[in-house]
Amino acid sequence: MTENEARAIAIKETDYCYVLATAWEGEENDSVCLERIFTKGHCEEIRLAWWQNGNQAPRPADIDAVNWPTLFHNAVKQGVFTDSEKLSMVKSLLQ
Repeated sequence: MTENEARAIAIKETDYCYVLATAWEGEENDSVCLERIFTKGHCEEIRLAWWQNGNQAPRPADIDAVNWPTLFHNAVKQGVFTDSEKLSMVKSLLQ
């Protein structure tokens, strides 16, 4: 993907990246989320981020282990992962 393609499909733009897809653990913009981003001038990445009151917290994003499967399921449904990434994950789980 190019930066222009990322810009065209972004749901949000920051100084650092274009946000392409998100899945929230709880309330949007006030919980942990998985994001597919395109860093400006670089590449696509998956980011686990912690948001508080609409701002990304400058700390690690921790999630209770029991909530991880739900967040992961939401991330799959919301397009955070590509088909090839999902296939790779399934293969890893089956090994």
